[in-house]
Amino acid sequence: MAEPWSAVPEWIAKAEGDWEALEILLTRNTPGLRDAVVFHAQQCVEKLLKARLIQLGQPVDKIHDLAALSRQLEAVDGQWSWDGEELADLSSGAVLARYPGFETSAEEQAELVEFASKLRQALRILLGSDKPEV
Repeated sequence: MAEPWSAVPEWIAKAEGDWEALEILLTRNTPGLRDAVVFHAQQCVEKLLKARLIQLGQPVDKIHDLAALSRQLEAVDGQWSWDGEELADLSSGAVLARYPGFETSAEEQAELVEFASKLRQALRILLGSDKPEV
């Protein structure tokens, strides 16, 4: 059963909390925090994708695969389309970074945060919680 549309603002607020955490972590700019930055970037996008699905009355599974969520959204929202490779990179970066043996480089962090920022803006526009940048 799909969550009620009234849950959308809560999902957006949770996503924005992740983005705020990312921004705070970026101010420290230390190698040890790069993994956490990427994790919060992925979490923000995941929650916004789920918010849009809920807004459209769709069921939301407890998955973290951004490409799968994007495909689900694309199937019901003619306004949505995103490069699956970028989504997969953001998903895998957030997952791999949670385990020993993997460290996010400064370049990877910058690239993934840029992807997430663009995704965040596009999704916030679709959700009606942001205006397009000019």
